[in-house]
Amino acid sequence: MIERGILAAVVAGVVAAPLAAQVKFSSTPILQTGVTNAGGPITYPATDSAEVTALRVDIGPGGETGRHMHLYPAFVYVLEGAIEVAIEGGGSHSYKAGDTFVEAVDAWHNGRNRGSVPARLLVVFAGVRGKPNLVR
Repeated sequence: MIERGILAAVVAGVVAAPLAAQVKFSSTPILQTGVTNAGGPITYPATDSAEVTALRVDIGPGGETGRHMHLYPAFVYVLEGAIEVAIEGGGSHSYKAGDTFVEAVDAWHNGRNRGSVPARLLVVFAGVRGKPNLVR
């Protein structure tokens, strides 16, 4: 009896492995770059206290982020709506749903929603534990 149970478990494991391998999976690259939206190189903080922070940012119609700068790289994915980012000394860039970019580091900038619908962004910072991801 016990041998049959063991045999059944072994057979089930052998059959389940190929079935698990048939799970559908795909990936779609959305950004691969070595420069920020201001054209500068992406550099990571030299620290032993690295910390990743992910935020969903909502900007209503006519709203803005306010003038700020990042000390560390920030990846942005526009989920909905559209924004315009004005970089001090670096012009202005427009982004719509589906667009991605890495924000300028050590450069003052401001994001605005000039549209009539809310803008939603996924922002991921590669920062340092205990240090702010942005300065105003």
